Amino acid sequence: MDELTKVFESVADYFGLLSEPTRLRILHCLCNGELSVNEVVEGTGLTQANTSRHLNLLYRANVVARRREGSQVFYRIIDPNFSDLCRTVCVTIASRSDMSLPRRESLLRLEQDLHEKQG
Repeated sequence: MDELTKVFESVADYFGLLSEPTRLRILHCLCNGELSVNEVVEGTGLTQANTSRHLNLLYRANVVARRREGSQVFYRIIDPNFSDLCRTVCVTIASRSDMSLPRRESLLRLEQDLHEKQG
């Protein structure tokens, strides 16, 4: 049972990365491909410090890779499971009948964007 407990803890850590809306915004930007930190800041509207902090967490969790080119750092998604999970959850939530139409349409657009970017 100790081995199973370790697996559950690892899975909880993995899903914990998705529990922060800021990281979801960053991952959505990176679904387009590799971006510099400045491009992620522009795409999310977050501060540079906040963006860098979350990108570092994603990097340490082996969700994104980074490379340096001169003074700029570029990030890209290396764990395709994150995009798949986001797409699945967006479709599931959008299919709920108790959701307002604009919110449902927004989630379905997000799902379509994620699908096209991986496609």
